[in-house]
Amino acid sequence: MYKKNKWNKHNKRIVIVTIILVLFSVVTLVTSRSASGIETIFKDTIANIEYYVIKAPIEYVSGLFNEYSEMKDVYEENAKLKQKLDDLARESAMNDVLTSELNQLKDITKIKYLPTDYQVKYTTVITRDAENWTNEVTINIGKLSGIKEGMAVITAQGMIGTVTSVSEISSTVSLLSSENSKSQLPVMILSGDKEYYGLLNRYDLSTKSYRITLLSDVEKLENGAKVVTSGLGGPGKSPKGILVGTVDGFTLGDDATESVCTAKPSADFNSLNYVAVVQRVNEE
Repeated sequence: MYKKNKWNKHNKRIVIVTIILVLFSVVTLVTSRSASGIETIFKDTIANIEYYVIKAPIEYVSGLFNEYSEMKDVYEENAKLKQKLDDLARESAMNDVLTSELNQLKDITKIKYLPTDYQVKYTTVITRDAENWTNEVTINIGKLSGIKEGMAVITAQGMIGTVTSVSEISSTVSLLSSENSKSQLPVMILSGDKEYYGLLNRYDLSTKSYRITLLSDVEKLENGAKVVTSGLGGPGKSPKGILVGTVDGFTLGDDATESVCTAKPSADFNSLNYVAVVQRVNEE
């Protein structure tokens, strides 16, 4: 009997200890999870406060500044375009007036043609040999279209060369970018309100610029002065006033040397697809 009671007491103790251990484990687990959850909520709250109170306003203000800068650039570009359109409208109106006055003067003086009068015949480049890339191209019009040697060839940007060989249906054009060119193109330089004459006689591949020997007495040339054909090459040659390039350098000669200037071409020799042959209207 005594042993039985002793055994029951022992079992009760084991059960009590087991219950206490289980309760302690549950409390510890719940407490641990609660602490982790609170910590997570706290971190999320701090992150949200940091974003909405600090980062979001900064990003918003930065976006406003970027939009303002872009709008300012667009406004300035639009202002420039408007100015160009206004200038174009004025120049167009002035051109109409000058054309009308010029025609009246032609009628009065009985002059039919001026050195600047010419017509163009549009064509395409059909051959450009890689070995002669900077020297010549072949176009798809020739004698049947009235093309003759010495005629100027242009693009929308300006003069690119002269016709040097003509067949019935095609022509060879010697480019102004050729270093081997033996021809000299008579040109005129418009610097301020003055005109100076010279001969374009070489193209420098390293600097990609023309070398012009000046025939006029020149003390100073403005950078950016326009270089155009002078029309003094004789019949069948380039008419007056075709854009060739712009001055970007000048060397004043002395008694022993000649004055020369360099000019950047107005035309892009890397892209020659559509060109036009220039013909003086009094040489049809």
